Order: sequence, then structure tokens, then C-alpha cells
Amino acid sequence: MEIVKMEIVPKKGLGNVDFGIFTRDLTKKLGEPNNVEEISTDDDLKTTVLSFDNGITVFLEGLIDPVVSNFDIDNRNAQLFGEEIFKMKESEIITLMKSHGYQEVEKEEEEWGEMRLTFDDAMMDFYFDSGDLVAISWGVEIGEDGSIIK
Repeated sequence: MEIVKMEIVPKKGLGNVDFGIFTRDLTKKLGEPNNVEEISTDDDLKTTVLSFDNGITVFLEGLIDPVVSNFDIDNRNAQLFGEEIFKMKESEIITLMKSHGYQEVEKEEEEWGEMRLTFDDAMMDFYFDSGDLVAISWGVEIGEDGSIIK
């Protein structure tokens, strides 16, 4: 198992774990997951959710050989653009994202009470509870053949 740097890279992945890699390559980098869940959707696509004890959740998609399509992270050591992202407030995150060219920002309150800050052009969501960042989700769109859709 490799050591994964907790560096969030929009549209690329997490540290040395890139979007689009296969499950066998993922486990070489992150080890075996603590929990595996299968989710089926209306369009017959299957999503596999792998949870790891280091605060990383990985989503795999694809009909034939599933690949990494999305990450969720709540690990407090995670960084974004070299910044300790979980120490930042909403306004600081907006400034950081905009300074790196991501301009499309939306804000919405979720049914369960968390506030979600979305940057569609980065395919990233930031979740806040009582003003504190609690989780980040980011990904890419995956085609049926497991390829990344640009």
C-alpha cells in the first residue's frame, strides 16, 4: 500500500489516486476498504462505494470494469491548492476557488440541515455544519465504458 497525500486536485483526483483508475489499482494505493456498498440506479448503472478508515470514501462507476469517479473526504489533514481546507471558512473557500479559475458557485441548504457550496465547473461540493466545513465531495463524469468524459 502506498502513502496517499491528502491533496485534493479538482478534476484529477486525490494525491496520487487519479480519477479513472481501476479497483485493483485503487487497493494498491489505499489498501482494503473498511466497508463496501453497492448502489444500483434506474439506468442499470452500478455504483460501488468504498469507505476507508482515513476519512476517504471512493465511488466507482462503469458497466464493465468500474473506475474511480468521485471522492468524499472528511479527513482534517486534507489540503486544496496547498491550503488546509478544513480550517477555512466559506468566504475563504470561495476566494480560494475563484483564484484558481472556478467561478460557478451556488449555495443551498440540504434537507438534513447542512449547507452545501457547489462549484459546478470544478464538480466539487463543500458541506458545512454550523459554519464549519465537515466534508468535501468532488469527481468527474464517467462514461459507460469507464472513460472520463471531458
